[in-house]
Amino acid sequence: MSKIINYYRHGETVWNKEGRLQGWLDSELTAKGMEQAMSVSWNPEIVFSSDLTRAVKTAHLMFPDHIIHKNKNLREINLGHWQGSYIKELQQDEQYCCYMNSPEIFINTTQESFQDVTNRMIAFHQYLLQLPYERIAVVSHGVAIACLMSALHKQPYDKLWSYLLNGAACFSIEGNSEQVHKDIFVQ
Repeated sequence: MSKIINYYRHGETVWNKEGRLQGWLDSELTAKGMEQAMSVSWNPEIVFSSDLTRAVKTAHLMFPDHIIHKNKNLREINLGHWQGSYIKELQQDEQYCCYMNSPEIFINTTQESFQDVTNRMIAFHQYLLQLPYERIAVVSHGVAIACLMSALHKQPYDKLWSYLLNGAACFSIEGNSEQVHKDIFVQ
């Protein structure tokens, strides 16, 4: 049997619904976010999660009979001084517009760089490939997973947002290499 790693985005949160940036801050899952998480029907051998509360709660709802192994490398991008801000208020911010519209040339100031997020996600993925388990679930965050998928597909950051998942959706990676063999599996 081939190794399967499912990377899930956490369920919808209050701040997602309000149009606020979270980064390393947290807000509660909405009723919809809890429903999204509970709709997942897959039985992994082991479950990993970002240590941020929204991801841990999602993982517990998705896989209630499993121990959740928390890891800070699975955290969302740190958005620095933007964290907690409403997206609509950032629309006039030149740096934020570059982040959203031209991520390939975005220069971070107080934020974590896309490359730093990619590096920690790739390192964690390589760690998973070494584990003896064949069915692994990972609950992480939108930008973090997009950075990983962009790197595995060998895509430049100008394609980054095409890999952004909605709440509790996942990318499924099959095989024992870094290549994504099954591009997108959305539950």
